[in-house]
Amino acid sequence: MKAPVFAVTGVLPLAAALPSWLDLAPRQASTITVDLTKTYQTMDGFGCSFAFQRANLITNMSDKTKQRYLLDLLFNTTSGAGLSIVRNGIGSSPDSSSDHMNTFAPKSPGGPKATPQYSWDGKDSGQLFVTQEAYKTYGVRQIYGDAWSAPGYMKTNNNENNGGTLCGVPGTNCQSGDWRQAYADYLVQYVKYYGEAGVPVTRIGFLNEPEFSPGYVCVSLLPPFGPHRMNSNGAQAADFIKVFYATLQAANLTSQVGIGCCESEGWATR
Repeated sequence: MKAPVFAVTGVLPLAAALPSWLDLAPRQASTITVDLTKTYQTMDGFGCSFAFQRANLITNMSDKTKQRYLLDLLFNTTSGAGLSIVRNGIGSSPDSSSDHMNTFAPKSPGGPKATPQYSWDGKDSGQLFVTQEAYKTYGVRQIYGDAWSAPGYMKTNNNENNGGTLCGVPGTNCQSGDWRQAYADYLVQYVKYYGEAGVPVTRIGFLNEPEFSPGYVCVSLLPPFGPHRMNSNGAQAADFIKVFYATLQAANLTSQVGIGCCESEGWATR
């Protein structure tokens, strides 16, 4: 089959319809060639992340007309990008200062087997509102919650930042005990909170860039350890997945929630 050619002529028609407060300069035309005889991989969809207080910029907009216009640009399949995946950050910070994602379990209950001290604010850094809109208004059905780190008291370094490993996985020896089950319960509780708000979470990631160590929140399972992550190697991730899957089973969530792993940093390490 001869490859069809599609000409992209810029955004002039869209730009002409934009309100005065959102001006886009014309883009140079490009030509894209699509070969329909070749198939590579199946795409689940396209989406974006609203982590690190980005959702709050939308949720807290006082002008509801502009807010709706922005949501349309993101999710409307006719007038916007038609995004079909929402990826939210599961917070681990004790507060939301400096664009941190606040956790609903900021204080250690005293040990991994103690009753957790959950405190859900019904906002989730503005992500709940955006996700509700995506799900209920625009029909988005892929809702992904991803944790950059477990709460610091569950980790070997007692800190959500600067690496550290989840206590209890192979290779760790924490005086505070084994926090694997507590972390699994924490992630399942996140799913339950969203479910109570009318949004079924469909995938949970428990690591983000576990081999990368910046100076901000993260959980890593892979040495060398560095700032703001939760480190993990493959064996440690596999070990926690067993605990997490069993916890999803006990909550009757395995038909709804898939497990994402492990959100590595860059193609070279995938």
